[in-house]
Amino acid sequence: MKSKAILVSFIALFAIVFALSTVIASEVQICDLSVEVNDVEAYTTSPTIAGEVSNTVPVTVEFTACEDATDVKVKVYIEGYKNEISDETSRFLIVNGSRYVKRFSLTLPSTMDLDELEDELTEDLSLLVRISAKGKESAEESYAIKMQRELYGLSILSVDTSQEVTAGSTIPLDIVVENNGNERLDNVYVKVSIPDLGIDKKVFFGDIAPTDEEDYDDIIDSADKRIYVSIPRNAIPGTYNVNIEAYNYDASTLVQKKLVVNSAQTGIIPTATSKTIAIGEEATFDVVLVNPNDRMVVYSLTPEESSGLIIDISEPVVAIPADSSKTVQVKVKATDSAEEGTHLVTINVNSESGLVKQVSFSANVEKASTGVTKSNSVLILTVILAIIFVVLLIVLIVLLTKKPAEAEEFGETSYY
Repeated sequence: MKSKAILVSFIALFAIVFALSTVIASEVQICDLSVEVNDVEAYTTSPTIAGEVSNTVPVTVEFTACEDATDVKVKVYIEGYKNEISDETSRFLIVNGSRYVKRFSLTLPSTMDLDELEDELTEDLSLLVRISAKGKESAEESYAIKMQRELYGLSILSVDTSQEVTAGSTIPLDIVVENNGNERLDNVYVKVSIPDLGIDKKVFFGDIAPTDEEDYDDIIDSADKRIYVSIPRNAIPGTYNVNIEAYNYDASTLVQKKLVVNSAQTGIIPTATSKTIAIGEEATFDVVLVNPNDRMVVYSLTPEESSGLIIDISEPVVAIPADSSKTVQVKVKATDSAEEGTHLVTINVNSESGLVKQVSFSANVEKASTGVTKSNSVLILTVILAIIFVVLLIVLIVLLTKKPAEAEEFGETSYY
């Protein structure tokens, strides 16, 4: 008898727990649910035209709360495509008997996301609306909608190009354009522009059909070409927007890419960075300019002012051919007003794109020492003695080469 009572109690407890779990997991209670897509009411069975491919359409969800609930979220979405198409609210509270309106925005699938439509102009879609709440099962409803294919439509399938280039170089852009409408597009052009660099180039792509036309070998549903764009040599390094637009009389489309422009690669090497100069004397520093690029680079070298020093550059403007180098001499002279000590000599090296590098040298200025003065005096005395020696030597040579006077001849005296 006792064991039966225990069994009955256990069954009763299990029934209570099951009942509580059932209550807790019950579906959130929503009444009078209505949905509008692109301002047209949607139904669960009869399809509603939502818009054209790739259009962004508004979706409005209205409902009445049939109970109190917390952490409520409303989500609208379309499944079955490459990228998830969805939008949802943040968490909010609903109160029994209150009416709620939630607005969303969905971007419909593009033509590239759809199956081949051939001659069909519409695609059937299912719009799902899910309402969830804390401690409740989600309530979900599906609505039938249709999406129309564009009568005239262009799509840029791909743009292949370098993401980084050097100022002054020419870059190729491989562009593929497709007709994703339902009618043939005649005289299609593609324009590539970089507004901040003043670049604008247009290329003719020809006629593009929605599907391959068997009667015309040269009219297909896509076209690809390579467009060359030259980046100015004086382009400032940075990131630029590249606009690629495909268009004709009936349709157009635009995509944007990012392009990083770098200054020309350079190599600037000072051969010696420190020298000692006496006041009134000068020292020469060498700067080697290396151009590893495939185009000529023009440099300008400008010295910054340094007190008491005269700085002279052998070639202030120098053109370096592609893949070559050149040495420029920087002469530094210490004037009488130069103070003893270390002076910094700075040379700014610029290219078409601006400052490339600052090259610095140390000039150690010293006054002339007594030893130097004594050496100069000895040198002067030596020169004077040499001059005197040369003069005396010349006098001696003159004296030695002078002929003696002939003796006077007298007639013989006869004593007879």
